Amino acid sequence: MKKKSIVLSLFLGVLYFTLSSDVDGPAHHGHGNVTGAATGTTGHCQTSSCHGGNNPLNIVALQVLDSTTLAPITTYNAAQTYLISITGDATGISGSLPGFGFQASAVLGDLTQAGTFTIPASLASDIHTYPCGATTVVEHSVMLSPITAGINKYSIQFYWTAPSTFSDSVTFYSLLNAVNGDGGDGGDNPNAAPTVTIHESPADKVTEMVIAINDFKVYPNPTSGNPTISYSLASAENVSIEIYDITGRKVEQVTDNELQQAGKHQYQPVITTPGLYFIHLVSGQISSTLHFIKN
Repeated sequence: MKKKSIVLSLFLGVLYFTLSSDVDGPAHHGHGNVTGAATGTTGHCQTSSCHGGNNPLNIVALQVLDSTTLAPITTYNAAQTYLISITGDATGISGSLPGFGFQASAVLGDLTQAGTFTIPASLASDIHTYPCGATTVVEHSVMLSPITAGINKYSIQFYWTAPSTFSDSVTFYSLLNAVNGDGGDGGDNPNAAPTVTIHESPADKVTEMVIAINDFKVYPNPTSGNPTISYSLASAENVSIEIYDITGRKVEQVTDNELQQAGKHQYQPVITTPGLYFIHLVSGQISSTLHFIKN
């Protein structure tokens, strides 16, 4: 690594510190996502193929913080922005390590990208995001400087915005490499942070369920003709609609677990016998029942 720069930005996901041969970032340099998020195992620059093996004396940690209170969080809300803090402490390693690099990513359970990363304008020349298959990583663009010159402690923070729809859990992978800055791989000290998994607030799921069926209605009610069933979907879902009479007998299967696209949907079932009826709608994990009267 040759260049020096200031370290400060917010990030959520997988973090990897690298330098030397990948001075401009491992993904940008052609090595892809090396945090382990894409494969479930650690990658290129955490092994002997680059920078040597892990050095447990470089203690690395990642935290997801509330962007206002800076308190660590374990649950997140959809579409909310959080601060990601990654730190490295290599003071147990002899000699000065005047720089570091990193890579990080945030993934869902299927190892695809979770949310989006934002780089502050003040750090645009120091760190960047880079697409890697189903993920997007955050990594250094140049060699980054320690918190205090001559002391092997490192820190970087940047922002992560959670997915806008209910996603349950998000896991962050990270790796930080403390380097001697001699332009080669020898004497560098990569190590991974423990993965961090946070879960979406259950309230988000409840809210999303209510929104998904808040337009579910039947009209006119009562009616001497046939009723119109109307509803809208927030996203593509499998939908079942059944109509029962007052005895509990199913009189019509309007739609049977049919995949429907987001938007408004309407049906007008034919009901010939007067009486009280119940319409039961199931959409994904959401269910709701309305009644109507046929005169």
